[in-house]
Amino acid sequence: MKALVWTAAHEMSWMEVAQPRVPQSGWIRVVSLATGICGSEISAYLGHNELRTPPLVMGHEFSARMVEDVPEKNLYAGDIVTVNPLVTCGQCRACLAGQRQRCLQRQIIGIDFPGSMGEEFWVPADQCFKVDDPIAGALVEPLACAVRAVNQAQTVVGDVVIVIGAGIIGLMSAWVARAQGARWIVVTDTNTQRLRQAEVWGATDVLDARTPDLATEIRRMLPDGADAVIDAVGFESTRVMSLETVRRGGRVVWIGLHENLTTLPANQCVRDETEIVGSFCYTDEEFRRAVALVNQGFLPPFGQWLDVRPMRDGAAAFQEQAEGPAPFAKIVLQMA
Repeated sequence: MKALVWTAAHEMSWMEVAQPRVPQSGWIRVVSLATGICGSEISAYLGHNELRTPPLVMGHEFSARMVEDVPEKNLYAGDIVTVNPLVTCGQCRACLAGQRQRCLQRQIIGIDFPGSMGEEFWVPADQCFKVDDPIAGALVEPLACAVRAVNQAQTVVGDVVIVIGAGIIGLMSAWVARAQGARWIVVTDTNTQRLRQAEVWGATDVLDARTPDLATEIRRMLPDGADAVIDAVGFESTRVMSLETVRRGGRVVWIGLHENLTTLPANQCVRDETEIVGSFCYTDEEFRRAVALVNQGFLPPFGQWLDVRPMRDGAAAFQEQAEGPAPFAKIVLQMA
């Protein structure tokens, strides 16, 4: 079969690969339809992601077509599904509590198993969910990440929220925060086109992250600081800025993964009683909520923030997102 394979840093190849084998019982074979390029996959492409090793068929945010029936899930051959890509033990305390993203044996389709950038692949049958549209279905997984980030931020009606980064996770976080009643949402990014897109996603203010002394500028706008700051980038500079712009007793959520090591103003965190919380993936319930939201038409209309391209042209898409103008918050690769 054909697959888009990450073969080395800065190298993606559309090539012939062997059919993947079934990893374990309870998995079913599906046919790939559409796959979103994730920011973590861009990091891997650049050689900066410690979780992935080439050669690898990536792809963990996707829609696929069923090729066999799963009647107990009311799913049948021909149905379009998205899949929760987390693979966990199912027996530990985290799994039994519905917090499978914390399982110590956690694995992920597209990292530890061949993903949706191949024509066919295997998924756990009990983690399939029917979706109405293949492109929208490929957006469920990042939306679930945003649902998780906003829940971690404990956003409530009337909150002020800052979102650092106008990639799809940042934009979706702004959108979910708005839906949960945030009254003021500030989005920052270095990409002017994406900042324009942020207004479509519920931002009340957008700020160019290249502004000199941006944290001071934000403090002029929000003298007390924000109730919550979501860093959807993950550089040292953005993590530090999240601490500089949150109010005393506020909550900082780190979901971006671009850099591992960060030097922080720890004494400031102590004095301000700042809460710092990580956000990785989602609970089972948050994934189900994202499926329901997508099927209900929750996302803004597809427009300038989204581009759909053939999977065989994926190498150019990766290069554009990593090294080029990256005008689109999300590129979805469609299998022909």
